[in-house]
Amino acid sequence: MQIDKLTIKSQEALQAAQRLAGERRNPEIDVEHLLLALLDQAEGVVPPLLQKLGVDAGRLRASVEARLDAMPAVQGQTGERGLSHS
Repeated sequence: MQIDKLTIKSQEALQAAQRLAGERRNPEIDVEHLLLALLDQAEGVVPPLLQKLGVDAGRLRASVEARLDAMPAVQGQTGERGLSHS
């Protein structure tokens, strides 16, 4: 993937997802990491879009965090995390 071809907001979301995976010690960056990053993105398009669709962002966030809590975590030092293939 050529990150430099993405918008600035997309690059920021991917970096935040990578940081989140690192904080949670997950071996891969998965869809849930990216969704949580998009939900938390300042001035992003996702929160207002969800609001227009009538989605309860708090419930969605709690559901995503529960999925992240269930993901495997690695112990010890880890290398660079890659995107999952799912």
